[in-house]
Amino acid sequence: MKHLFIGALAATVLCGCATYDLSLMPRGPGKLAHGEAKQIDKSVSITIDGRTYAGRYVYVQGGSFTLATAFAGAYTATGNSISTSVVGNGNVLASSPDGHNLRCVFTFSGWSQSGTGACLTDDGQTYDLQISR
Repeated sequence: MKHLFIGALAATVLCGCATYDLSLMPRGPGKLAHGEAKQIDKSVSITIDGRTYAGRYVYVQGGSFTLATAFAGAYTATGNSISTSVVGNGNVLASSPDGHNLRCVFTFSGWSQSGTGACLTDDGQTYDLQISR
């Protein structure tokens, strides 16, 4: 049990420094674009056709809390539970130095450390997004 706790703690600490690779495929003709997202400061940098967009992402996971009481004759039992989903949704808001904007929405799994989504530039280009470690 002690080794499991230490392993989980180490994984949590190391995950805080994660860098994710972003791949963007246009939904029409064009080249594959690339970028990266850093977990530690939630920063994103994506380069599409020589234009670099920089910004931040937000990621939201679900969770729940349960409290229950059971009665059986003269006995009473009380319990509680906290759970956190390993899947969540997020978005990216980024801009280039020349004033162009990029917006992305995504779903991400903390378990597999990967996700998918879509991005849209302010000139109407749509990209499929893949996130991997």
